[in-house]
Amino acid sequence: MPTSIPLAGLPQFATLNSDSAAPSTTPTQLRGLARFTAEHRAQLADALLADLRRWDAPEAACAAAELLRQPNTYAVVTGQQAGLLTGPLYSIYKAIGAAIHARLLAEQHPEFQFVPVFWIEGDDHDIAEASAIGLLDRAGKPATLRYDDGDARPLHVGDRVVTHSAISALAEALSEQLLPTDFSDAAAGLLAESYRPGETLADGFARAFYAMLGDTPIVLLSSRSAGLKRLAGDLFAAAIQNRDQAFRLLSDSTESLRGAGLPAPIEPKPGMLFLTHEGQRRGLEPEGDGYRIKGADAWIAETELAEIAANAPERLSPNVVLRPIIQDGMLPTAAYIGGPAELAYQRQIAPLYQLFGMEPPQLIARPFATLLEPKARRVIEQGKWGLPQLLNPEFDPATALLDNQMNAELQAAAERAIALVGNAEQELAEITGAIDASLKGALGAAATAARKQFDDFSKRLRSALKKREQTEIDRLAAAQTLLLPGGALQERFLNPIYLINKFGLEGLRRVLHQLEAGEGVMQVIEV
Repeated sequence: MPTSIPLAGLPQFATLNSDSAAPSTTPTQLRGLARFTAEHRAQLADALLADLRRWDAPEAACAAAELLRQPNTYAVVTGQQAGLLTGPLYSIYKAIGAAIHARLLAEQHPEFQFVPVFWIEGDDHDIAEASAIGLLDRAGKPATLRYDDGDARPLHVGDRVVTHSAISALAEALSEQLLPTDFSDAAAGLLAESYRPGETLADGFARAFYAMLGDTPIVLLSSRSAGLKRLAGDLFAAAIQNRDQAFRLLSDSTESLRGAGLPAPIEPKPGMLFLTHEGQRRGLEPEGDGYRIKGADAWIAETELAEIAANAPERLSPNVVLRPIIQDGMLPTAAYIGGPAELAYQRQIAPLYQLFGMEPPQLIARPFATLLEPKARRVIEQGKWGLPQLLNPEFDPATALLDNQMNAELQAAAERAIALVGNAEQELAEITGAIDASLKGALGAAATAARKQFDDFSKRLRSALKKREQTEIDRLAAAQTLLLPGGALQERFLNPIYLINKFGLEGLRRVLHQLEAGEGVMQVIEV
């Protein structure tokens, strides 16, 4: 069983408190299912299965998608942008969290079925975020590689087509940066098999996900699916019709939360939609009885946009405010699994659900985990430095080691020496004044020079001490880098491909198998 430390004990979560943390992981009230008619469920399952079969999804995932046809089935939902090779580790941790809570809810509500669903956010056009792969290079230093197809247009990430040149360049960069191991060929093969030229980045995400997790019951859903978008056409229409009321509700909710000292990360703005215009994702800004299409020098009437919502909703995509409502209008969501920022978003937009004729889902905190590699474990086992210290971005190995050696004595001795110079200067100043006051300037200069010499000498001593202890400093710094690469939490920086290359696919799966549903804690899992 993995150990854990409280999130509140880590600087990265210092703003968490009992009021802003997620609700209990054991929700007792489930949303109503009236929206999810037999026809809706049939279209939902058909659209999901069409993609799952195209992605060669495992049988367990296809069987789980089939369950959504049944009137007593709920979804336990989480999601993330369509990052390369599933993005940072926490994306997969979220998916495992959804599977864990689907099982827990099934135990609590045996009259219902619960299916874990991972929403691949492909509508977003932020390719800079989606294209990054974080790893530790051959020297053990943090490195970020990027998939670059050379297309700077604001395209939906999920629609970007994989090019042979871009994926080959990424494969070459990975080969150069990752330490060669017995698993390197398998890691390279996973990239090549997942990201096939002519398919999309969303397809690549799905193939990589299932290659990593194997026969999992987690159902992947692409937000770019036209079939799924048609299940939310009425919600897009409501967003157009009720844009002003939605803005007022969000503004009131924001003011209320901030007044109570709770996080409200969304800045309210009128309008909640993006439009695929000439193949590109463009924001819509309310203007008169229509919308200005940002970046396109064009305008669209509200009536025309309403026709798009009714007949071609796949051309529309939601902003951060509307996305959860679209998601929960497509899916019979019982609970949403998210991180602190996502749960703050959900809490902020909760009053809008009633405007759209729906109930909000229960909110559950995702699992948090830090993987403890042998090199880092050995440092911690020495007993001098604990995991909370190494996970603190302010912790400096050189300073910590020197302070525990002779640094304090050196500092005290240097301060005494400089104080003695000051005392001597005062005594000599009286004598100088009595003999020749014009020499006081020379005395001050001599005292300043003496203080500088002592300061310079103490620096030389510090440098010599640091050099003497450099091996231990490097060892401690390497352990901290494994746990906090580049000052970021490991789960927010490292891509799973790093672990697959180092420990193999089965090593990654062993880690994921140990994840638990702990709330408010950072799990520590040995690898």
